[in-house]
Amino acid sequence: MACHPGRSHGYRVRYCGRLPRSFGMADLEVTERIRVGKVSFINTLPIFHPLESGAVQHDFDIIDGTPAVLNALLASDHLDLGVVSSIEYARHFEKYLLLPDLSISCKNEVCSVLLLSRVPLQELEAQEILLTPKSHTSIALLKLLFARRFTVTPRYRVTDYHACGSRWPAGAQAVLAIGDDALQLRQNPEVAMALDLGAAWHEWTGHPFVFAVWALRRETLAQRDGLVHQAHATLLAAKEYGLGHLEEIATAVDQCSWFSRQECVQYLQTIEYDLDGDKQKGLRLFFDMLYEMGELSQRVPLNFLSDADDGKQ
Repeated sequence: MACHPGRSHGYRVRYCGRLPRSFGMADLEVTERIRVGKVSFINTLPIFHPLESGAVQHDFDIIDGTPAVLNALLASDHLDLGVVSSIEYARHFEKYLLLPDLSISCKNEVCSVLLLSRVPLQELEAQEILLTPKSHTSIALLKLLFARRFTVTPRYRVTDYHACGSRWPAGAQAVLAIGDDALQLRQNPEVAMALDLGAAWHEWTGHPFVFAVWALRRETLAQRDGLVHQAHATLLAAKEYGLGHLEEIATAVDQCSWFSRQECVQYLQTIEYDLDGDKQKGLRLFFDMLYEMGELSQRVPLNFLSDADDGKQ
């Protein structure tokens, strides 16, 4: 992400690209604290800015990365919990529990998950779309929309297309951009069509879309039950503080020349951070559609931390 407002008290590691092939436990400090994964995008700041600025105290370690990197870290036990792609939970739900009341979602437009094209949508038939490797959920949603909603069959290529700020990737006809990349690249004059994937999903299904969830490793709950519940309570407190102080967060982000304070507030107001009943319905529908397409090997239940607590009683 372009700007970081502060530093946490705990150990901090940042992985902005793919994991090195030699990546192992030695790359992260062994700690008794809960290891929390943070997506390095502006849209996570309503939760992480209060933690990193000291407005909400915490005692866990924050590890930065793209959604795809955090997916890999959680799956390989290099994180205890964190923000991960919703499809990462779907693919490994046996290993994870969802933290209640936390997500990165939208009811309609999301503004930062965009198909950007130099030509109209219908002219993408048999054309190549460059897919960012940073987000598995966005790729799955885009392919679902083309397969089930649009009468267009493009070709796909996952690649680090290296969009620098608002500079259009050389030779690209269309790209899937997410997070801060999307917020900048949409300003490029080459863009003739911008499809907001959150809005496209809502127009099609009438449901909100959940791009990311907060997932916890079941093993961590078994080993450190008390710390897990303390971390969950801290994250909820940070969310409450952050959503009540968006102007403060936007002031920190205003250091970025490409994103004004007003634009930041407006953007963050489009994002929703809970996981209420409507969002759960939308998430189940997304998983069911992917299962019917053969993208998931089985139907996916939503298993929450609170369900595990009830099972202990």
